[in-house]
Amino acid sequence: MRALVITKHGPPEVLCVEERPDPTPGPGEVRVAVRAAGINFADTSARMGIYPDAPKPPCVVGYEFAGEVESLGEGAEGVAVGDRVMGGCRFGAYAELVVTGAGNLIPLPDGWSFEEGAALPVVYSTASAGLIRYGALRPGELTYLEVTGRRPAGREETRALPGGIGDKVPDSAAAAAEALEGAQRLLARYFDPAQPYVS
Repeated sequence: MRALVITKHGPPEVLCVEERPDPTPGPGEVRVAVRAAGINFADTSARMGIYPDAPKPPCVVGYEFAGEVESLGEGAEGVAVGDRVMGGCRFGAYAELVVTGAGNLIPLPDGWSFEEGAALPVVYSTASAGLIRYGALRPGELTYLEVTGRRPAGREETRALPGGIGDKVPDSAAAAAEALEGAQRLLARYFDPAQPYVS
């Protein structure tokens, strides 16, 4: 498979496309054919050499992705070959294939592009952790969010809901709610609300 490799720490020019062995899914794992990968703070920090959990170069980073299930490891449940999914992994998404636990995948809602799906898991988890865990936003409280992106910039009032945020969701309300619920499951796997914030 081809992968985008951090050859050494530095500016974007240190990235190089290289051939790597195809990863093999282990028990409970899924191999996904990556169609889009998110770029976030951890990835750029890893490239610059300032992200402590990143693998040492040469390495393949990428925490979030969207694609199609390509194969299943023994005992992997909840997904089938060919399913359109988005999800998270512990690096490795900047490649044509990535392996992650079946529980780290969320169905990609109908009508969502792979690019939209790849942009949700880490960004949503980070925003949710910031507002709810670290910012202590509680049900019934209000916050203001700046909305930017493909659509014209605007402001939306967002109400805090039990276990999450957002009573305003994009385009297909049902699909977006399902995706956000899945992202909250991923958040629960990686962020322990009982742990105090340490900077």
